[in-house]
Amino acid sequence: MFSSASESDHDRPHMRGLFAFLAVYGVVMMTFATINFGSGSLHPDTTETWAWGKEFQLGYSKHPPIMAWLAGAWFAVMPRTNWSFQLLSIVNAGIGLAGVWMLAGSLLGVHGRWASVLFLALTPSYTYWALKFNANAVLLSSWPWTAYFFFESVRKPRAGFALLAGLAGAIALLGKYYSLVLFATLLVAALLHPGRDRYFRSWSPYLTLASGFAAMTPHLWWLVQAGFPTLEYALAKTRFPVAVAGQHTAGAIAASYLCLGVGAGAFAVAFGRNSWDLLKRAIGATGKRESAWLIWLAHGPVLVTLAAYLAVNGRFATEHLMPACFAMPIAFLTTSRAPITGRVVRRLAIAALALWLPLTLASPVLAAYGFAHGGDVEPRREIAVAATRIWHRLFDRPLRFVAGTREAATAAAFYSSDAPSYLRLDKPELTPWVHAEELKHHGVFVVCRASDQACIAQGARLIGERPFRTTQDFTARHWGSTSAPQSFVLFILPPADMDSLD
Repeated sequence: MFSSASESDHDRPHMRGLFAFLAVYGVVMMTFATINFGSGSLHPDTTETWAWGKEFQLGYSKHPPIMAWLAGAWFAVMPRTNWSFQLLSIVNAGIGLAGVWMLAGSLLGVHGRWASVLFLALTPSYTYWALKFNANAVLLSSWPWTAYFFFESVRKPRAGFALLAGLAGAIALLGKYYSLVLFATLLVAALLHPGRDRYFRSWSPYLTLASGFAAMTPHLWWLVQAGFPTLEYALAKTRFPVAVAGQHTAGAIAASYLCLGVGAGAFAVAFGRNSWDLLKRAIGATGKRESAWLIWLAHGPVLVTLAAYLAVNGRFATEHLMPACFAMPIAFLTTSRAPITGRVVRRLAIAALALWLPLTLASPVLAAYGFAHGGDVEPRREIAVAATRIWHRLFDRPLRFVAGTREAATAAAFYSSDAPSYLRLDKPELTPWVHAEELKHHGVFVVCRASDQACIAQGARLIGERPFRTTQDFTARHWGSTSAPQSFVLFILPPADMDSLD
């Protein structure tokens, strides 16, 4: 039941088909993203990722370093624009879909691979949510590949797959510590797997642990030296009232399953009258020993997340569960013994087209509505441009440092033509790439929301006795529309060789 299918899954034509699909997927996602977000400001999580990534570190104040490294490496060769960051997001999600394709190939034929990938292309995790590049989105690419290499090492205990499983697992954990949920899932699935005796008697588990630990060592060294800031940030998620944490976690789990609804509906249409029988067989397989590992792989991340809430009062949001459902279509198709034909795949492709073509065509209307009624309409790009212009007019030199309200300051780091370094006002030690002497020598531009009294007080202390301080109104613009004015307080500490701001 769980052996590889007889179809030649690794034939070049099939791989060319996958690459062609990913190219089409990329074009559609890019078109949608450009129209919806192209001329606005990127999400603060995304600009913060860039602000970290331009300063190579072995870890950062909130998260381990992979997402920042990817952003830093990407923009070393790509232009600093919205479309470029969105392209990085799409490439990341596409790599995850390729990992699902490989994992499905261990259990299903080529049609099963297509069905699994198309199902996920109908979920927000690998589409709309994936367009915000942050610590959750980066797991979309690493989790499927970690599972693929791991189960290849379980099926065929070989040094190569075992080492790759450890390396992929380290990449996942260096993306976000939430990947411990994946590790717990894989461990239980391995204990349930029919090949567990051979696997655990082999060298594979030890090679996986060794390669993973070796890849993690630099970050672990940094973690100790820095005083465990990322662990403190993670533990802060356990300090909410029990009712609040429970409400968030229950809502996240419910939303994660509800978000599979479009894919499930597409499966129902594709399989037609067989759908009910397939569902009954898949449900019946949950009680069978030979399929227990696969059922657990599909639902384990969600169940382990629930267990983490119960154990440590963790507050989880829907975003945390973005990568959790990557194996669900594979498990359903395998345990239901679905007859996946070319006709089924064509129907699924039509369903994907029927969803994304109207959404793409309607994206100008969606973009206009979101700008008019959305909650995240700040003139962050406009402030960055204005701050750079003011600095150049006053000092005729590049802007080296920015600080202030996180959203505005990290956007200034990204959108300013000078690509200044970001200083965290409340805890400067968490931006160690900014040294006090350099700050005094080169000066700093501080941007605070007028409503952010903590930022304003911190900015005033940083600037000192003779600050330049002004309050200005800015408006956000998106495809010709303009938002209501919003007030921001601007501070400037001049470079050391400038006597005044006149």
